[in-house]
Amino acid sequence: MTKEQENAFWQTINAFAEIGLLRYVMIIGSWAEYFYSALFSTDFTANLRTRDVDFFYKNINLPKEKIPVVEKLKEIGYVYDELDGISRFYKEDLLELEFLTRVLGSGSDKRMEIKPLGIVSEGLRVINILANFPREVEAKSPDGKLFKLIVPEPAVYVVQKILTNPMRNPPEKKAKDIAAVKELLYHIQQSKEHTAKLKEVYKSLSAKQLKVLSQVCAENGIEVFTSIA
Repeated sequence: MTKEQENAFWQTINAFAEIGLLRYVMIIGSWAEYFYSALFSTDFTANLRTRDVDFFYKNINLPKEKIPVVEKLKEIGYVYDELDGISRFYKEDLLELEFLTRVLGSGSDKRMEIKPLGIVSEGLRVINILANFPREVEAKSPDGKLFKLIVPEPAVYVVQKILTNPMRNPPEKKAKDIAAVKELLYHIQQSKEHTAKLKEVYKSLSAKQLKVLSQVCAENGIEVFTSIA
């Protein structure tokens, strides 16, 4: 992560705060790791190498009033595009923003309209698990402003990365995700609180999810789950 990217990220967070959007989104993907150092008592440091910032919009029916996200992001220098029918926002070569939503019931992954924002998101069933384990964090921007943000619990973050690993392409992204998982698991295991949360997440998995998790862990030498099974 460059200083320019970091500044652009916080400018975006500030813009979301100004329009009342922060309470409705969870920061997921690699940028969630940016906030995990404050949750551990160890020396964890996020190693961000992506410009993609993903926001999980938790309930597409809220709020009832409109939130002018397109206008606000354009105001701070973002370009709006609808590649493949999905709404995305680009800020120079620094950041690419996308809003993702969960898929409920028996439906498959699909485009979902977020009416309060007036945009179209990608609905992904693989992120559903994140909604069950949110963590509110207080974070201070480089200019001293304090924000309340929502990220996934580190425990559910690593489990979700393991579950999605078989679907990741190209292969180097799979390896990158596994490296991030192993690093985070080390720090999780140094904390009774986070270890307990990892057990809670594990016990919430379906038989199908447990099979995928077991397979990916076996292929990549991840043994922590054998002690909590």
